[in-house]
Amino acid sequence: MKEHNVDCQKYRKSTHLAGIDVETIVAEMGKCILTIKDAYYARGIDVSGNKTDAYFIDFEEDVKSMVINSINRKTITDIVKIQKSLDSASARNIGNWIGVVIELSFDSSIKMMNKVVGGIRVRSTQLIKQKQPINQERFTKALEAIKSGKFDKDKLINDYILTEEQIAQL
Repeated sequence: MKEHNVDCQKYRKSTHLAGIDVETIVAEMGKCILTIKDAYYARGIDVSGNKTDAYFIDFEEDVKSMVINSINRKTITDIVKIQKSLDSASARNIGNWIGVVIELSFDSSIKMMNKVVGGIRVRSTQLIKQKQPINQERFTKALEAIKSGKFDKDKLINDYILTEEQIAQL
């Protein structure tokens, strides 16, 4: 069967989640939000034809495993520290990452071997939102949105910069 008008990257061979996968998920779903099912370090894993020693995470959702670079490990550690109220050492323990929800985005400016190739970034928006105390003005506007029947959880999270926990307090 022939297919026309199809993304030229759809049928490429890849063993692990890549930037193009995240970019496609975001285009189709609006966001790429995934739950960590497993986090581990492994040696000699085939990553698109190269044997690699690396950190990996698997997701509860039906997507490929992901290689986690040092920048994304740091961001996940910061998110875990806040979400699970852990000290820095405990948050760096990848066994504590299981069950944590993260958002991935495609960053076209990421370089590899001095070439701009694009790649995946764990978004730190959750981290920023959770560090911000709820202020009275945002709280009042959120309450008005709920009372007027315009309650939309995504709108409250994005427009009023509220976390799920802060919404639960409303």
